[in-house]
Amino acid sequence: MNENLELKLQAMLDGQLPPAEARRVRQLAENDPAAGDLLAELRSIKNLIKDNEPKASVPESREFYWSKIARQIQNQQPSRPTRNHPWFLRWRNLIAAASGVGAFAVLLLFALRPPASQVAYNQVPVTADGYEARAFRDQTSGRTFVFLHDTKTPADALPQTARFREDGSSFQIEFE
Repeated sequence: MNENLELKLQAMLDGQLPPAEARRVRQLAENDPAAGDLLAELRSIKNLIKDNEPKASVPESREFYWSKIARQIQNQQPSRPTRNHPWFLRWRNLIAAASGVGAFAVLLLFALRPPASQVAYNQVPVTADGYEARAFRDQTSGRTFVFLHDTKTPADALPQTARFREDGSSFQIEFE
C-alpha cells in the first residue's frame, strides 16, 4: 500500500474528502485487505482518543477572563516608594534655588549700579617761581583742597596754626 492511499484513508475518516472521492476510497478499502485493516485501526484510534480525551472546562469565557485582569490592573493605585531623608536633604533643592537667585541678584546689583564718579584732577600750573601747589581730596565730603605754598618765604616766617570755617557751600582757611 502506498503512502498516498494511507493519507486518503485518513482524510476520508476525518470527513475531508468530497463524497465521490470518499465512495471510491471506501470501495478500495473493502476490496484491499491491507487498506481495510488500516481503516479499522485508524477508526479504533480515533474512537479511543475521542473517548479518553480529558474534558477541560473553563469556568468563564476567554474574553471575560482577560477583561477581569484588565479591570484589576486599572483599579490598582500606583505605589510610590517612601523615602526617609533627613530634613536638610529635603530642603537642599529649595536652598540651592534660593542661593542661585541671591547670586543672580548680587550680580544684577553690581551690573546696574552707576559707576563711581571719576574726578579728574587737573594739574594746576604754577607760573610764578617759588610757589608749590598741593592738593587734598576729602572723600567723605567730596571736596578738594588746593594749598599753595610760597617756597621763597622761610619756614619760620609762616603761621603755625590755621582755622577752618565753613558756611554751607563755601569755606575759608585763616592763618594766624
